[in-house]
Amino acid sequence: MHVEARKSINRSKSEVLAEIRKSGNLENYHPFCAENETDKWPGIGSIDYVKYLNGLKYRREFIKWDDTGYVLNIGVKRKLARVEWLVEGNQKNSSLKIRVSPELPYKNPVVKFFLWNFYVKHMLKTYLENVVGGFAEYIDTQTRVPKNKFGKHAWYS
Repeated sequence: MHVEARKSINRSKSEVLAEIRKSGNLENYHPFCAENETDKWPGIGSIDYVKYLNGLKYRREFIKWDDTGYVLNIGVKRKLARVEWLVEGNQKNSSLKIRVSPELPYKNPVVKFFLWNFYVKHMLKTYLENVVGGFAEYIDTQTRVPKNKFGKHAWYS
């Protein structure tokens, strides 16, 4: 179970990687991020916190960090999802893909199926499209993306 969003970017792979690896980077382009504080940075074992516009705060722990991007676990007291930030490309063009594999807390398979297929998947897809869209705009303009730039999100605005 996962959902992803991808955006093509007119920048080199190395430029995109450099941008997503900056400490506190989400404050520049994440349309639902109020704060992005860093505890430990950079590399495997990095830890930061994302505070959303609605006050919700998640801890991110980076478990993989290489020349394709990084993988992290995100949650509050327990892991809510595994998140992959993957960069592909060359010296001229690249793409950023964010893939989220959530850990839904529902034990009943029928409940899990319906919630995933009719609610969670669509909410996550919209969220991810906003994040990659914000990133593409920021890397082009070097101007911070306004909060809720592409519209409000029920979970994070």
